[in-house]
Amino acid sequence: MSLAKRISEGSSLSDAQLESLSLYQRVRAGEISLKEAAGSRRGRRTGQPVTIGAFYRTVDQAKQNVRSSILTLVTALWLGYVRIEDVRRLFELVGRGSVELSDEEADQFMGVLNALVDKIVT
Repeated sequence: MSLAKRISEGSSLSDAQLESLSLYQRVRAGEISLKEAAGSRRGRRTGQPVTIGAFYRTVDQAKQNVRSSILTLVTALWLGYVRIEDVRRLFELVGRGSVELSDEEADQFMGVLNALVDKIVT
């Protein structure tokens, strides 16, 4: 299992939303067309390509979840529930981007990540 997948398991984003956001980034970068992005996504129930409208709805839902998560973190910082120093360390840890890790290294990374999150949310 990829590190990104392991990290995202605790997020408020569904697999379809994560896939749609990834495809949407490729559309915005000009790598693929919107039609190609929607066509590569399969409906959960039908297994058929999703419509452009359904694709956009999923992207919008994902964006709202990300927005909500950011505002939740800002609220927790504002109220003093979490400390900016702890959040900064967490972001520095995960902000390095997609690094190829062995399964053992990914396990260690997830252990550190979970420990930091637990420390922040006490």
